Amino acid sequence: MLTVMRSAWPLLLGILLLMVGNGMQGTLLGIRGGIEGIPTNRMALVMAFYFGGFVAGSLVVPGLIQRVGHVRVFAALGSLISAVLILYAAAPNWMIWALLRFLIGFSFCGVYITAESWLNAGATNENRGQTMSTYMIVQMLGLVTAQLLMNVGDPGGWLLFVIPSVLVSLAFTPILLASTPAPRFETIAPMSIARLYRASPLGCIGIFLMGGVFAALLGMASVWGSVMQLSVRDISAFVAAIWLGGLLFQYPIGWISDRMDRRVLIMALAVFGTIVTGTVIVTDTTIWGYLVAAALLGGVANPVYSLLIAYTNDFLEAADMAAASAGLLLINGGGSFFGPILTGWLMSAVGPDGFWMYMGILLAGLSGYAAWRMTQRAAPAPADTGAFAVLSPSATTLAVETALSEAGDGPTDPAAEFRMTPDEINRFWLDEVGPKGWYVQSDAVDDEIRSRFMIAWQEARRLADEWADTPEGALAALILTDQFPRNMFRGDPRAFATDDLAQSIADRAIADGYDLATGEPARQFFYLPYEHAEDLALQDRAVALFAERMPGENLRHAQLHRDTIARFGRFPWRNEALGRTPTPDEQRVMEAGGYGALVSGKLDLADLD
Repeated sequence: MLTVMRSAWPLLLGILLLMVGNGMQGTLLGIRGGIEGIPTNRMALVMAFYFGGFVAGSLVVPGLIQRVGHVRVFAALGSLISAVLILYAAAPNWMIWALLRFLIGFSFCGVYITAESWLNAGATNENRGQTMSTYMIVQMLGLVTAQLLMNVGDPGGWLLFVIPSVLVSLAFTPILLASTPAPRFETIAPMSIARLYRASPLGCIGIFLMGGVFAALLGMASVWGSVMQLSVRDISAFVAAIWLGGLLFQYPIGWISDRMDRRVLIMALAVFGTIVTGTVIVTDTTIWGYLVAAALLGGVANPVYSLLIAYTNDFLEAADMAAASAGLLLINGGGSFFGPILTGWLMSAVGPDGFWMYMGILLAGLSGYAAWRMTQRAAPAPADTGAFAVLSPSATTLAVETALSEAGDGPTDPAAEFRMTPDEINRFWLDEVGPKGWYVQSDAVDDEIRSRFMIAWQEARRLADEWADTPEGALAALILTDQFPRNMFRGDPRAFATDDLAQSIADRAIADGYDLATGEPARQFFYLPYEHAEDLALQDRAVALFAERMPGENLRHAQLHRDTIARFGRFPWRNEALGRTPTPDEQRVMEAGGYGALVSGKLDLADLD
């Protein structure tokens, strides 16, 4: 860490000052709202708009950076932050504050993106992991330091608004004068919510719920303190305890998570958090009890956030990690926006205990959902999962994606670290396994595919582009994306994660005539991506291709697949892996033996009518 500090201290110092400024404004506004007599439900709206602005910034700012550059975006947004911090005190009106909170959330997201990209560009392959860990620690220390500065002035005056404005302005100096050049910047399109949910229902639901917990815990902590009529010292200590708890708990929980089913740990932490909130509600708690509760909840919420992101990436290929991170942060932002609003509503309805009640409800919901998900899908082996990365809920997509890569979820430079030829795949599948082993479940074959071809599958998009210009290359790419995942990930959504890629490879290969240049029985692999699709038009294409170019037993299988999709719109035998609830007719199919019953003739789909 000392090496990182020596080489990147200007950037880290700037980030520290930014976090101090942001931490002060969040706490200060909640206290000042109480002084101004703004009702709790309206202060909740004010707090919510920060998270709305942060999500908007994550969508808009990368495009701005591409058009006008890092320096201009950073300077413009930083100036806007400084102005907003002063305007808070000049215009103590909740509607104006809500607008200003949106602007400051948007702007802070932008300066974080810019600072993180500079920090990442200045790191080397050898120290990038340490750099990102140091960055996360600096973030949390900045937020804790902000709470200490809350005690140097009167929250009813101007000084505490001036201090963060000055600190944010000073943060530009070390960052803009650092020797690191502005890096090339590429926008990251978020993965669709539907695809993310198919990959990890728990990841999506959990990150949404934790967004609500974070927003309540951090956005509404000072509002709760004002309602409780706590002193500025006690409120700032309460907020500091949240971050200190998160900092202390991240690493031991991360170490545990790499050695067990992460869902069990998520469930256990959520149950523990529920108990903490319930204890506060039912006991006559002193300020010391509140500080302990804050530290424990911070120690739960921060690691669970990191756990959910790591768990989701366990079911995605490395090439999709950045897009998945962007999608998860959007989901988290949605939960964050509604968190303060619902917390404020509960506090208005039942009093200060509504603050704890809201978080308890969400944590109880997360624990219950995690427990249910454990009945729907087998856990990946710890050896097959990516490593836990320490993450902050205030980090942007760039920091999340980089931290996960450095933690071991994917190679940072696949082209430099990995090579494979089409012949290696074709020789293994066509000769070593052969037609007799293609459709017979064998743990030995599955294990060998995982050990020999897992990295190739993670790099399938790059390899498919490299191999697309020959029949042998296209065949290998199809085996890699359509066949191997079904062996490597039986009963797991990753079995179908590259189906769309396989279909696009097949489209191009068939258009180039590569299927007809390939002899039987290997020719079938050009058509199987359509047979595997839960799409009737693609199923019709599979039947037509087999009928024209490879009739026989393969045509019968294609017709059975097509008839299944025509009947159900999906394959019932995938429901368990994808976490889907079967219909009564689908349940009858599975109880009768699934696809095997259709092939053997024991079951006819017409019998279900």
